[in-house]
Amino acid sequence: VGENGAGKSTLIKILSGVFPYDAGSIILTGERYRPASPHEAKQSGVQVVHQEFNLLDHLSIAENISVEKMPKTRFGLLDRREMNRRARQALDAIGLTDIDVRAPVSSLGIAHRQLVEIARALQTKSRILILDEPTATLTERETRRLFDIVAGIKADGVTVVFVSHHLEEVFANCDRVTVFRNGKTIATD
Repeated sequence: VGENGAGKSTLIKILSGVFPYDAGSIILTGERYRPASPHEAKQSGVQVVHQEFNLLDHLSIAENISVEKMPKTRFGLLDRREMNRRARQALDAIGLTDIDVRAPVSSLGIAHRQLVEIARALQTKSRILILDEPTATLTERETRRLFDIVAGIKADGVTVVFVSHHLEEVFANCDRVTVFRNGKTIATD
């Protein structure tokens, strides 16, 4: 947590391989962690759901979930059946059983788009899921559903880093809180 300009977004960019860090070190599962690119961060199991959506409106939900790793047939063509199956499995895992994976992303509301982003991030066996201001555009009911999903993700052994300005949400859902100010850690509890 921290005010605007505290360094939260910079930390996310460092963890996700967008920016290199110039001091200190990061240890992930006992090994030094210094991703050279977002691809390398994802290979290490670090996924980010950004505040701004990274979905392609003109593509289906299934295509958006599989966009980074499209399944192929033995002839090298897109395997739509497998793509839809994987998307269905990903959405079912986070409780979105009522959505047609063939529907365009443009047909979804804000809350469902956020959940599709999370489903996509979890497709790659994430060890760390970073949620950047995930409740900024959600209603109270949608926020409760998101937190139920996050609790399930945590129960499955995924570490969730929750970045927020809303302290009541942080205290209600987080095991540990770190406060940033001017790019420095002020306190962790």
